[in-house]
Amino acid sequence: MTSPDARSTPPGGGNFRSDNNAGLCPEALSALSACEGGYAIGYGDDDETARAVAAFRALFGADTGVFFVATGTAANTLAVAAMTEPWQRVVCHQYSHWADDESTAPERVTLCRTTALASRADPTKLAPEDLKDIFTAGRRDVHSPAPGVLTLTNPTELGTVYTPAETRALCELAHAHGYRVHVDGARFANAVATVSARAGLDPGATCRALTVDAGVDALSFGGTKNGLAFGEAVLFFPQVKTPDVARAITRFPYLRKSTGHLLSKHRFVSAPFARVLDGARAPWLAHASRANAMARRLVRGLERQGLEPQFVCEANGVFIRFAPALDQALRAQGYAYYPFESPRGPVARLMCSFNTPESAVDGLLVAIERASA
Repeated sequence: MTSPDARSTPPGGGNFRSDNNAGLCPEALSALSACEGGYAIGYGDDDETARAVAAFRALFGADTGVFFVATGTAANTLAVAAMTEPWQRVVCHQYSHWADDESTAPERVTLCRTTALASRADPTKLAPEDLKDIFTAGRRDVHSPAPGVLTLTNPTELGTVYTPAETRALCELAHAHGYRVHVDGARFANAVATVSARAGLDPGATCRALTVDAGVDALSFGGTKNGLAFGEAVLFFPQVKTPDVARAITRFPYLRKSTGHLLSKHRFVSAPFARVLDGARAPWLAHASRANAMARRLVRGLERQGLEPQFVCEANGVFIRFAPALDQALRAQGYAYYPFESPRGPVARLMCSFNTPESAVDGLLVAIERASA
């Protein structure tokens, strides 16, 4: 698949490449504008950071350790580094961001061995049976990596969501074998929106069900993919009662500083979080729900045309196989999406964001119908 001409945009918008391509949500923009003048203490000792920390603790629990960084790569690698030593192993799904899109940052920052696993029953998610061999096989001495961290992605890179029960089963197995558990939640808001709607839980209960209650030790909570200009939050859960989490909370600030990820004008990352996490309105959840709804709208339209997504759409991503002629026709009209390698071969990945208009989804569906006629 070739890249489209970025200057060509279909009526109603046609950029389905990534939610990273979306602009700012109104709350993020207003938070940045409110911070632009005046003075505030740097490096996180400001009022906006305090408000953002309080908002996260309201969702996940009063003991939650909360830290802010600029990028998802920093959030994931520093969170795992805080819970590991260089002689340990990090286990992940073969299609996770950790295994692929973080490039060599995981090894460079953690110095750990990464072991990426294929999954059997569900090609998008790890299950306990996928982990038992790596957790139990091999030597248990200095000639092998020691247990370190299991890192999960929720939602997965293939658009599915780990349920609270699935997460709990993985955490219990990991902890039994000396592993801590980290969740890459670059799109965690989308997972919360899905689980909250299914279970009828409020946002805080859903956040805890997917993390603290399930036994997760640390979470990278994404902001960029949900309407922020930049910024991710790293959360540690000492309330899970695993011994290494309190140590990680102590280690993290030094790791963040020594790797160049401590922001001096900290409020410009934390203030947008404080605004979107507003307890009364929960804009973060509304934006994620909107992105999910647009993905479901796209799926329904594709299915009406006989095009079945390759994976169940449970968040804001749709994975579809277009015939070469159809792919070329759509790209010639300016539609943009990523070619994506998956367990089922090459597919097109179409991502919806908080501001994807219905007209963009409907326009794409009309373009597919006409090109297929």
